[in-house]
Amino acid sequence: MPEPSASDRRKAADLGHQLATTRLIDCLEHGEDVRFKCQYCGTTKTWGRWELTTTHRDRLGMTLAEVQTKARCPRCPGRMPVLALLKGGYQDRPMPTESARRSWLIELLLDCGIDPGPLGYAWRPPGE
Repeated sequence: MPEPSASDRRKAADLGHQLATTRLIDCLEHGEDVRFKCQYCGTTKTWGRWELTTTHRDRLGMTLAEVQTKARCPRCPGRMPVLALLKGGYQDRPMPTESARRSWLIELLLDCGIDPGPLGYAWRPPGE
């Protein structure tokens, strides 16, 4: 089987508008993991809740398109991995409403020491 061309790799890495404009914080809010697959060696890596709130916390405001352009394969020098969103299994409880989901996310961010304000999640500290 021949090696994929540069245009084939660009097509495989294309996210589409809706996915490209999704921020990492939105993936965290909706309980989705982000899977990266190298187009050169096939290595896969998944960012779940733990990775998003610890190792990659400074990237939570970035869109998936921005993350994709900066991502590198840990095994080879491959760039522009194929991204996919996977339904994570880490929602602590069912979230019947959007406000409940946002409250859960704000609590999670605060518990991890992340200020939700710059990410677009307004909150008031206790006592205000």
